[in-house]
Amino acid sequence: MTSSEKTKNGAIADYLSMIKTPAIQVLLLGTGFLLMMLFVYMGVLTSFDNAVFNTISELGDVSGWKRDVLRDTTALGSNTVLIFVVAAVAGALGMAGEKKKAVTFIIAVAAGIAMTFLLKAGIDRPRPSLTMQHVDVYTQSFPSAHATLSTLVYFYVAHLLTHLTQSTKVRVWIYLATTLLVFCIGLSRVLLGVHWPSDIIAGWFAGGSMAAFCFYIIKWKRKLRIKEKA
Repeated sequence: MTSSEKTKNGAIADYLSMIKTPAIQVLLLGTGFLLMMLFVYMGVLTSFDNAVFNTISELGDVSGWKRDVLRDTTALGSNTVLIFVVAAVAGALGMAGEKKKAVTFIIAVAAGIAMTFLLKAGIDRPRPSLTMQHVDVYTQSFPSAHATLSTLVYFYVAHLLTHLTQSTKVRVWIYLATTLLVFCIGLSRVLLGVHWPSDIIAGWFAGGSMAAFCFYIIKWKRKLRIKEKA
């Protein structure tokens, strides 16, 4: 390997290490969400959203077993399921002596719910045409609460699980499985006709930035605890 290749590989490793930093993740994902919100407000993504829905409508109606699969998938991102997951995980953390992590998790999810529904009411983006909807909806469209909160909750749980193993393969598998789950939940909302694609993408950015902020808080508290012991 030449010196230039070593330098290039070293630079790539430095960039990857920087991206893994929770503070950088908060900045990047938060910026992504703000840009999505701005683009939606300006109508920049209207043609993109309409093109996706036209493609879906050409594929035919979602019915029968396909609709059942989509409803089962979308239920994994519902408030009821996510609140149960949060309560179960927070309870386990509390019993394990990790009360600060449990409190951080609960506060983050509560803040995420409040922020999401405030944004929905403030931006007041209409849902897609009712003729395409296959489930009942009661709030505005942007951002997707399913995408936002499932990203926050499931990636927080994934982060906790990765600290139970030293195997890189297992950690990568956990994050890949979580990514697939969150992606499928978001995709189901579009296929069911209750969200524009940009609602979902913005939700992923928002939920990801909140999860990264939780990781930042946990990392900061861990460093603070080490300094106090020293």
